[in-house]
Amino acid sequence: MREFDCVSVEYFKEEQLLFWRIKDTGMPNFCLKGLQEFKEFSYWVKNYFSHPDRPLKFIVSGSEHHGIYNMGGDLPFFLDCITSNNIERLRVYAHLCIDAIHNIYTSFELPVITIALVEGNAYGGGFECALAHDFILADETVQFGLPENKFNLFPGMGGYSLLYRKLHAVDVDAIIRSGKVYKARYLESLGLIEQLITKGLGRKSLHSFIKKIDERFNFEYHHIQCKKVINPLFKKELLEITDIWVDACMKIKPFDLRKMEILAKAQARKTKSIL
Repeated sequence: MREFDCVSVEYFKEEQLLFWRIKDTGMPNFCLKGLQEFKEFSYWVKNYFSHPDRPLKFIVSGSEHHGIYNMGGDLPFFLDCITSNNIERLRVYAHLCIDAIHNIYTSFELPVITIALVEGNAYGGGFECALAHDFILADETVQFGLPENKFNLFPGMGGYSLLYRKLHAVDVDAIIRSGKVYKARYLESLGLIEQLITKGLGRKSLHSFIKKIDERFNFEYHHIQCKKVINPLFKKELLEITDIWVDACMKIKPFDLRKMEILAKAQARKTKSIL
């Protein structure tokens, strides 16, 4: 089994399950190095599991960080790109995010079902990452949010495309505009989360869920594919929105940059306190 610096990989052949998790190294966000490696990881998944001796039905994402699924974008990196007016560096980062989101959304071009096992808080790009999966299983204590408008921006890595395909427009507007943190139970009531799980029982709940889905895999897999045919999401759309996001980043004012800096420091403190 291939080893990576930023993600750990486990393969359960009997369950036909690949479980990848963001490693507990540094800040639990999407850094440039991690995104570059995820592109390599995606190619590996497509190639490795195209072999008939490696059966696969489920790809599950998770995190090794205690209490955190993912904090989202690399705010210090954004600040550096914006203050140095390095728009191309920021665009490279944004496009790598779209590569990751699109690979997850398209199930790495394999005939599998994707599941996000969210056992910790998911904010910004972390929330968008979870939304790219076919199903979300979430610890009943975790929280989700899109905080971008706190510093006069918006979710640029799939949030619009994914939410507007899953919810009524009024609910999507409320989630994006509010900048609020939402509890998993509320998102379950909207239909975004498939199942709530008891704290500490993530693995057990995951394997139980997979066993249940596997019994009707032919229906579940093709049902998901039909929904994606009816309401397709092409990479071009994701790239167009993230390019709007990049341009918007270069237009925010010093006051908004200061708020981004404050949030970045708050995330760092929160991460240390959890760890």
